[in-house]
Amino acid sequence: MIATSGFDVKRDGFSFANWGSADATHRRGLTPSMMQTLYGDRICARIVDDGCVLTATGQALQADMNENAGGGHCFGFAALAGLFATGQLDKADYLPAGLSVYEAPPSDLLDGLITRYASTQYSPPTNSARAAFPVAGIVEELEAAWDRGENYLLAIVQEGVGGHAVTPIAVRDLGDGRIGIVVYDNNFPGVENMIVANPGADTWYYTTALVPAESKYRFIGSPDNPMNLFQLPQTPAVHECLICKDEGDDSVLVVVKDNAKNRDGTIIDWDFDITAPGGGEIEGLEQVEIFDNRNTNTFRVPAGVAFEMALDGVPAGPAADVDVSLYGDGWINEIDDIELSPGARTSVKVDQDQRKLDLSSNSVLAPTLRLASEQANWSVAAVGTGLRVLPGSTLSVARETDGDYVYALRGVGLPGSLKLDVRHRDGVRDRDVTTGGPVSIPVDSSASVAAHVWNGETPLTVRVEGNGVDRTYPMVPAS
Repeated sequence: MIATSGFDVKRDGFSFANWGSADATHRRGLTPSMMQTLYGDRICARIVDDGCVLTATGQALQADMNENAGGGHCFGFAALAGLFATGQLDKADYLPAGLSVYEAPPSDLLDGLITRYASTQYSPPTNSARAAFPVAGIVEELEAAWDRGENYLLAIVQEGVGGHAVTPIAVRDLGDGRIGIVVYDNNFPGVENMIVANPGADTWYYTTALVPAESKYRFIGSPDNPMNLFQLPQTPAVHECLICKDEGDDSVLVVVKDNAKNRDGTIIDWDFDITAPGGGEIEGLEQVEIFDNRNTNTFRVPAGVAFEMALDGVPAGPAADVDVSLYGDGWINEIDDIELSPGARTSVKVDQDQRKLDLSSNSVLAPTLRLASEQANWSVAAVGTGLRVLPGSTLSVARETDGDYVYALRGVGLPGSLKLDVRHRDGVRDRDVTTGGPVSIPVDSSASVAAHVWNGETPLTVRVEGNGVDRTYPMVPAS
């Protein structure tokens, strides 16, 4: 043994394994109260009986984060186990009295807490507390942390596989210049696992499953694919809110994720490219690594920069199911349920003020459209469904500066049919309205609704204009 943290997998690790989407055992993900601990009171529209009622934008973000966690909760497991073991988080606040972490059964509270810590990797201070090291540097950092009574979260990634996070607990000498970094892997409760590494060659390998029910993968490391360490003390802190107005910088976080997988549980390896309009690099583009087992592409784009994304190259087999989400200063613009079949090529273009997304494809699409935004005293969210985007046509979804949400079709094809639901949420109450039935949108026309400036009191209507049409559809209270 070279060094040890004192972590015991049958005392300090969880007895239940990492999971993906909600199931009968793990029913709960992020809750409003967990969102409040993650992002602070700014994420709450109001506090009722000491409970946070999320803003409409916060509620939309919570739904996205819970869906993202379907790619696995390994980051949350690894962070929480490390915090409990080092005493940086008090177990007594979250576990049944007298029980160790290993003895504690799954619970709604633990499910929410693990999901909360898994979600810290999206924003500072956690995503800025990551550092990559050569093997020798990893060992040096771990030994120093264990001497201080602290620990790190260790994260690895493999192209075409995804990422994984574990809790490092010891370093052993394996002879012949090799060492073993012993880890608590949340996919394998109650047993120790080992990353085999060669400090002299700066190489390593590790075999694991990203989620226990799926196939095992081998992660292979080199100077070009190093291991990563995340500091733990900042993870309980309030994080920079991804969608709260006037918080953080004005850059836009872009998350493109695939909800589908191959039949054996592996990710569908399709092609993704993000460029300046017409091609070329985006100045100031920053890639954000997310450690889960989805085919996820996450970037931070500077404010005031136009860009476009190309999605194609799906191999023979299942279609990809892609969501494209933009998170900005007080707003969300999201196009979900983009079916990407083999042979399909889909484009999403974002204009310079980053208020409008254009969607087009050589195959038929039926996306779900989500917009949300904040005012000083209220927030609104809208969900649009039913529109079919045909080859040769382009769907635009925009937040206009006058407060309108605008859905437009141009090109060729049949009229679209949009069902729209809008929620207004303020410090007192909610108001939900719907079109009820479909709103017809001919090609080369647009449907607009003054959602962002809606005070929740006045009537709200959808107006369709263009191509010889000028018609209004009243929105009615949702049942």
